Amino acid sequence: MTTSTTSTAPEPGAAPEPAAPDPSPPPRPRSQAHYQGMVLLAVCCLALGGVFVRISEIGPVATGAYRSLFAVPLLLGMSVALSRNAGRTAKGGRAAGEAPAKQARVTPRDRFLIVLGGLFLAADLCLWNISFLYTSLAEANLLANLVPFIIAPLLFFLFGDRIPWKLLFPALLALGGLYILVILGTGLDPRHLRGDVLALMTAVFYALFLVVTKGLRERYEATRIMATLSLACAAACFVVAAILGESLWPTTAKGWLVLIALAATSQVLGQTLMAHAVKFLRLQLAAVYVLLQPVAAAAYGFVLFGQQLSWIQLSGIAILLISIFWAKNLLEGRS
Repeated sequence: MTTSTTSTAPEPGAAPEPAAPDPSPPPRPRSQAHYQGMVLLAVCCLALGGVFVRISEIGPVATGAYRSLFAVPLLLGMSVALSRNAGRTAKGGRAAGEAPAKQARVTPRDRFLIVLGGLFLAADLCLWNISFLYTSLAEANLLANLVPFIIAPLLFFLFGDRIPWKLLFPALLALGGLYILVILGTGLDPRHLRGDVLALMTAVFYALFLVVTKGLRERYEATRIMATLSLACAAACFVVAAILGESLWPTTAKGWLVLIALAATSQVLGQTLMAHAVKFLRLQLAAVYVLLQPVAAAAYGFVLFGQQLSWIQLSGIAILLISIFWAKNLLEGRS
């Protein structure tokens, strides 16, 4: 919480008082380039998710379970810190004898929504991590970012929200890009096509997760809800990994380091830097940088795993990037 101070001008003819030394001068404001660099670093961290899934000693679903599980302590710590800070602020602003504000108790309906949101998040993470084993890192990252085209019809069918007719044009463009990337680019190779379909289903489940948790985040403190959702997501992922027969326990120190690095980069550093930096940037500019995630993933895939993209695939990716950015601009302008 920042406070602004105002200085009064000296009376006419009065001698100016000597300025008292300030032992702690206010920090200089950060430039836009600083926050743009922060977003770029966040994008690079987020795109590392597929890299760690590919080199993990355990299965892709179990890897996703640890990614969510390791995020829970950090989120709970952030929730406690925010609650204490809010309590100190409220205490300073309360009148004498006024009782402190209590956090809202979670209702049975909201408990159900938390579990449902955790299941949707688990499905998103399971499908996305498995898709990395069949398709390129670039395609998996790109197809999972088609959420804007799924959110609009979901809100229409579930809540009757009107779909902006202008969204039809970027949606048609996205369909063309999908045809070029998935059909023409893969040549209907069954293995590659399986990965692309899983990545597309990832976008569907993530959109469902956002719809379910939207109301929860309005009623409860965000980090508290995300900690509970992450715990439910981790539990569901462990169950699925056990059903699929995946190994649930790394056998070497390197295996544990991969899981810790995944949580530290993709789940913690990437998300935290992005959430902080976008507060100081225009939403349209931040959206452009977010679209660089598939580009970073393509670079990782080429350098680390020799994944090369044909000109047909690159053209499909370019069309999809344009359609996503177009759709985001329309939706942000509508809101």
